[in-house]
Amino acid sequence: MRVSKRLLALGAAAVAGLAASSVAFGHPESAEPPPPPLLIRPVLVDDAGVHMPKDQFTRRGVPRYPKGTQIRYEFKNVGSKPYAVFLWGADTTVMRPHGGRASMLVNYTWAQPGTYLYYRTYRGRKIAPVGRIIVFDP
Repeated sequence: MRVSKRLLALGAAAVAGLAASSVAFGHPESAEPPPPPLLIRPVLVDDAGVHMPKDQFTRRGVPRYPKGTQIRYEFKNVGSKPYAVFLWGADTTVMRPHGGRASMLVNYTWAQPGTYLYYRTYRGRKIAPVGRIIVFDP
């Protein structure tokens, strides 16, 4: 009986010590900054091109976003052909004509500042016009 009381006391002391050290030093998870807000942008795709919406970051018709922005593009095809959109090194799924939809989440957190292109694709081929998005250091 005497040994089990000692083990209980030792275990309680160890738990108390761990709790005190975690309070004193904190957890590394709590030191991380919160994720950036998610922006949702509706984008129309038609036979004339990809139409990015204007917002507070648009300058002279070109979307510009600070590094660290997360954007979910919601594409809607209102054209007469099945299009996909190439953006950030990947294509969306092919959207059926007259109302097909696709979405793409782009995380500009890891992006190097610079210019990135976007365009429609039809049957795997790039269709002009080609647009651009600028990522800048805030």
